[in-house]
Amino acid sequence: MPKANLYQFTGAVSGQVDLPEAVFGLKVKNSHLHRGVMTYLSNQRLGTQSTKTRGDVSGGGKKPFAQKGTGQARQGSSRAVQYVGGGIAHGPHPRDFSLGLPKKMRKQALAESLSEKALKGEVLVIEDMKFDSPKTKTASAFLKALGVSGKSVLVVLDKGQDTVGKSFRNLRGVRVLFRDNLNVYDVLRHEVLVLTKPVVDGLAARAAEASK
Repeated sequence: MPKANLYQFTGAVSGQVDLPEAVFGLKVKNSHLHRGVMTYLSNQRLGTQSTKTRGDVSGGGKKPFAQKGTGQARQGSSRAVQYVGGGIAHGPHPRDFSLGLPKKMRKQALAESLSEKALKGEVLVIEDMKFDSPKTKTASAFLKALGVSGKSVLVVLDKGQDTVGKSFRNLRGVRVLFRDNLNVYDVLRHEVLVLTKPVVDGLAARAAEASK
């Protein structure tokens, strides 16, 4: 069973914690990770970009000059794509970029990404984090005590820890996610994964429930 160091909020190591095998001990397949990342990135695209064709721009209701006798190529509208103020040819239009991924594969990809971080020793588990009020200075000192200051860090919290999240979210290179929003892309793109013990327990419980 994979293990990770268990830290106190002071940054001191208080022992080790067993990471659930079903979440942190899987064999990693790059194909699963690739599909998970590509699906996440595609679903972030809004697809709202749009350009006007010659039928959408105003004006151009009459021919700019006579059909014959001018020596120029015939033109039907001054709003054709070759004119300034004309429409755009083959420009982007609103579309849906979202991709689907089977629920089972999505969970598998997330578990494999977590397994890869555990295999590399990049998972740090904190007994618990509590802030009386949002305090970025305290959060910065905590990361420095862990020895991860200056690295890209993903802090994963449980529900109800909004005050903790506000303390970390303004730090450079630090991203805060709640457990239900954990995804393959953010796990892989950060150097260090900081989890609270309740988050690890929640991931284990979710994996146990899914295996029933």
